[in-house]
Amino acid sequence: MVIKLNPTISTFARQERVKQDQPLTKKQWINIDRIVMIVLFIGVIAGAIIFS
Repeated sequence: MVIKLNPTISTFARQERVKQDQPLTKKQWINIDRIVMIVLFIGVIAGAIIFS
């Protein structure tokens, strides 16, 4: 059963902490690039096998 709560109660609820985004470091960019290149490489090989 769904209960409609009084909207004034929500003001007393604990506020969520918003995580601030950190800029990516050079090492993280390199790792992401490697993963993308591996996925593309495997995709090209799989496409060549499927469509040949």
